[in-house]
Amino acid sequence: MTIQSELLAKRALDRSKAHSIQVLDTATRYWSYPSSNPNAKVIIFIHGYRGNHHGLEAIAGALEDFHVIIPDLPGFGESTPFAETHTIERYAAWLAEFIAKLAPKQKPILLGHSFGSIICAAFASQTEAIELLILENPVSAPALKGPNAPITKIAQAFFALAGKLPLKRGEWLLKSWPMVRGMSILMTKSWNRQLRSWVHAQHDANFNDFANRRVAIEGYTASISHNVGDYADQFKVPALLIIGSRDDITSPKQQFAMARNIRVPHAISEHMGVGHLTHYEIPAEVAEDIRQFVAQHGMDNG
Repeated sequence: MTIQSELLAKRALDRSKAHSIQVLDTATRYWSYPSSNPNAKVIIFIHGYRGNHHGLEAIAGALEDFHVIIPDLPGFGESTPFAETHTIERYAAWLAEFIAKLAPKQKPILLGHSFGSIICAAFASQTEAIELLILENPVSAPALKGPNAPITKIAQAFFALAGKLPLKRGEWLLKSWPMVRGMSILMTKSWNRQLRSWVHAQHDANFNDFANRRVAIEGYTASISHNVGDYADQFKVPALLIIGSRDDITSPKQQFAMARNIRVPHAISEHMGVGHLTHYEIPAEVAEDIRQFVAQHGMDNG
């Protein structure tokens, strides 16, 4: 029996269209998932670290009433890397130009997952070019402080070692199956065997889809150098946080503490029993959060 998440991802894939656009110094590949309604709202998804557009397709599959656009971040998937260092500032500048070049008829809604939440937060602190901001499993607290600091320092040592080894051995370490599967096992909270198996297969297929060692190391450094809390008090549009009660990256306590700094109208949707992989484990529920948030702000989706 095919699980719901897999069915939704396949549904999105069936309606996807591939595109390419030059943004800053990168050839950016992106996919559109058109709605049958020509007046549907545009929502742009930004995926997480070491992921690609496939990671968010299950949510797109549950949002057939929206026109969804998902790019591969520069250096990941099919998008080429930056010539310069891969920093949050550089990614935010890329996102600004990407949206400007898309030139949607109306301001789009913006969603960022995990690492993508930091990029979207940095961008949203600088502009009113979007209508709403949605942060899914946002990285909302400093990685080098708090209860997860020891784990972060271990990860830092791992990436430092990968950077010092000869190129092939360093890339092998970054892509090693035990590391990928171990991460997947720790992050997946569902006890449904079929769902766990599908999530592991998704990570096997997509988690090593980065251009080179430099991108992987610079991206990780960027991910622990900033967090959503650095930008929260500068948001200019209403924001929604979609969080999991068992998130290993940022706890609910840290999420609610960060949210107190948001000055614009905002809401938090907490899902029990799920962690950092809401995009894989509960995509239909995430899609419903999005619909309700759009409706609450009086926006007619076509």
